[in-house]
Amino acid sequence: QSGGDWWRHPNGTGPFELLEWTVGQRLVLERHDGYYRGAAHVQYVTFRFTGSPMMLYETGEIDITQIGTTDIERALDPANVLNEQLLIVPQLSLGYVGFNNAIPPFDDEKVRQAFCHAVDKEGIISILLKNTVSPAYGILPPGIPGHDEGLEGLKYDVAQAQRLLAESSYREGLPPVVLAVPGFCTEVAPSAEALAWMWQENLGVDVEIQLVEWDTFFDELREGTLQAFEIGWIADYADAENFLDLLFHSESVENHTCYNNPVVDELLEEAGVEADVESRMATYQAAEHAIVEDAPLLPLWFERSYFLVKPYVEGFSPTPMVAPIYRDVRVDR
Repeated sequence: QSGGDWWRHPNGTGPFELLEWTVGQRLVLERHDGYYRGAAHVQYVTFRFTGSPMMLYETGEIDITQIGTTDIERALDPANVLNEQLLIVPQLSLGYVGFNNAIPPFDDEKVRQAFCHAVDKEGIISILLKNTVSPAYGILPPGIPGHDEGLEGLKYDVAQAQRLLAESSYREGLPPVVLAVPGFCTEVAPSAEALAWMWQENLGVDVEIQLVEWDTFFDELREGTLQAFEIGWIADYADAENFLDLLFHSESVENHTCYNNPVVDELLEEAGVEADVESRMATYQAAEHAIVEDAPLLPLWFERSYFLVKPYVEGFSPTPMVAPIYRDVRVDR
């Protein structure tokens, strides 16, 4: 009712309000002195979207930045001055490859299982991601109630992958597979290239990586036209329901893999109304085990965020659900 650009004029109750937003360049928040829990300590928070974050940080132009694989080894080195400024925060998030269970060849459970067994995710994490994430064999990340440390999942086993493929309905040969990867850049992420290479090498399947612009990617995801896709899921709230129900219940609009298992649906519905916490977690774990075995997706990794924070910044609190808290930040230079 407010018009198509209502989201450019947010109306909320938080400690900051939007002062300036230049798309692709910067966004500025200004302190909201009427905030009900007390005014923030800083007057402004500025996010910059141009330039090299590390260069801006090291030249003192910004006070906080996230750090990626290019510079992580420097920051992890105890002898480097950056190490004292490093803040590591586990995220309630899962990186994964979704298989469209309604499109060949992923309409066959054994094919999906074979694709999971054919990926050396620990090798990808060690060599390409420099151990900045931890391997995922289940769905629920550490920190989510119900996370099962004992869940082994479908581990890297080329012989098992080939046996499953030989038992599948596609034993005579797999159709080509297109792995959709969202983004604006023109270069394919090395992790996607590694996945494609492992499937080609271990299963003999033709894999094409397709870079898809974000808006188009999500349109096709909702329409159920993507055959396989690399993406992630970040918790909106710290509960197993936010992962298992939303991604895997057959009637969920977020069930982009078109997964359908009546037994899992029943378990999820049972957990949704269970008042006893232990029973509820046990039911969610039973659902997770069944989902992992059905392999509607390939869990890749649980993420961690790496921040560099200047010594004169105090009170910066990153959360495990992406959005940091700036109300308590103090800058004392």
